[in-house]
Amino acid sequence: MKRALALCLGLLAGCAHPGPVAPNIALTDQRGSLWQLSEQRGKVVAVYFGFTHCADTCPATVAKLTTAIRAQGAKAADAEIAFVTVDPQRDTPAVLARWVARFSGATIVGLTGTPAQIEATEHAYHVWAQRLPAAHGSYDYDEAHTAIVFVIDRSGYITSMADDADTLETVTGDLRKALQ
Repeated sequence: MKRALALCLGLLAGCAHPGPVAPNIALTDQRGSLWQLSEQRGKVVAVYFGFTHCADTCPATVAKLTTAIRAQGAKAADAEIAFVTVDPQRDTPAVLARWVARFSGATIVGLTGTPAQIEATEHAYHVWAQRLPAAHGSYDYDEAHTAIVFVIDRSGYITSMADDADTLETVTGDLRKALQ
């Protein structure tokens, strides 16, 4: 999958822009306010789809992103992480606020919406997510999902995509390029 994404970006490299235009995201942030990607022009945004009940991949990826942003020095103020939940049933604004507060070193916006809004956002980014059967009741379920970080430059173009297996150095370099 990663090679296919890299190939797509490679084919776009000959275009006038660094990649495709990022689909707009219009969801509710952790403060209960409307957040739109289209209003973030001038910033670099790392968009990651995950869920707060994740025990490993999601917190590790967000921690890697915060470290990569912090490594940008003065330019770190021009970058943020948009954490889009794939679990809107449990990830309310209040839950997202507590979860993003666990991280420091970068601006993180936790985003949620109705199931239909989340599904439409997943579809726009070609992200797959599926609820896995509950082991101990209907609220104790897990989510399987695509673990891709979309790096969106100041003009709203997707400049790179990374997954949870990419090194900190790779992610840091992707953000550095987007912040130029």
